[in-house]
Amino acid sequence: MIQDYRALTVEQHDLLEKQTLRTIVQAMQEYSKEAKQLFDTTPAPTDKEEIVLAEDIVQYALEVAECYPINRRFAGTIDYKRVRWCSTPFGVLPQAFLVDAKASTEDNRDTLQNSQLPMDAEFRSKKGHVVRMAAGFPAHLEVQANDGVLHAVTTSAFIHFYYERIKAPVPGGPLRDLKSIFVLCVPHARLKGIYNPDPDTTFFGEGKHSPARNEVPRIRVYFNRLREICPWRLQELRFTPGSEYATPLWRDASISVGGERTETNTPFLFVGR
Repeated sequence: MIQDYRALTVEQHDLLEKQTLRTIVQAMQEYSKEAKQLFDTTPAPTDKEEIVLAEDIVQYALEVAECYPINRRFAGTIDYKRVRWCSTPFGVLPQAFLVDAKASTEDNRDTLQNSQLPMDAEFRSKKGHVVRMAAGFPAHLEVQANDGVLHAVTTSAFIHFYYERIKAPVPGGPLRDLKSIFVLCVPHARLKGIYNPDPDTTFFGEGKHSPARNEVPRIRVYFNRLREICPWRLQELRFTPGSEYATPLWRDASISVGGERTETNTPFLFVGR
C-alpha cells in the first residue's frame, strides 16, 4: 500500500486531485440550498465582509465532509486547512487539504496571493514579457509518525461565489443573488509539466497589485483557460430560478477512439442538507 505520494505516477496524482475535487463538489451541492439563503440574505456591507461570509459558508459545507483527521496543523493564509488521511485506489495517503473561499461579481477569474499558489507559475504579461512566480507553499507537509516521517501532499482548491448585488433591496428581502458556485483545483507542483510547461501553455495571468506601493505580488487564474486545458478542474454549480438547490452537474471529458476530446456534463445524486 502506497503512503508516500511521491511514489505515485503523475497520472495517479492527477486522479488523487480529481477525487478530492469530486468530494468538494458533492459537499457544496448538498449544502447549496442553505448556502444561497445565507449568502443572499446575510448583511455584509463591504466586499471584504462578503468574502468573510463566503468563508463561513465553505466552513459549514466542508466540516461534515471530512476524512479521518491527522493531528497536525498547516500554517498559512488559506481559509480552510485540514491534515487528513485520503483514501485512494493506490493507498491511504496523508494529505494537507487546502481550500480558499472567494466571492466576486466576476465569473471568469480568481486572484491568488503568492502564499496561495501551489506550483511555480509562468505566463506572458500583456506586453509579452515572460513572468514567473514561485510556489507559495511546499509540495508537502512533514508529519512525524510512529516509525518515520509521513509526507502529507498538499492539494489546493478554491470555491468562488459568483453573485450580483440587488440594486434596490426591499426590507427583509435578499441583498444579493448568488448565481453560481465555482469549484476549481489548481494543480500540484508535480503536475506543472502537464498544465503549465511553458509561459504559452498556461491558465495564469497578471494579478492586481502595485509594485510602486510595494504590494505583495498576486496572480490570476483564468477559468476558461483552465477549463480548456482540463475540463474537470473547473466545476460550476449553477442556480436556476425556481430551484432551491444548485443544478448537480459534474464536468469532465471523454476521449474518442480517434483521440478527440469532448466535454461532458453528467448529473449526479445528492442528499440535501
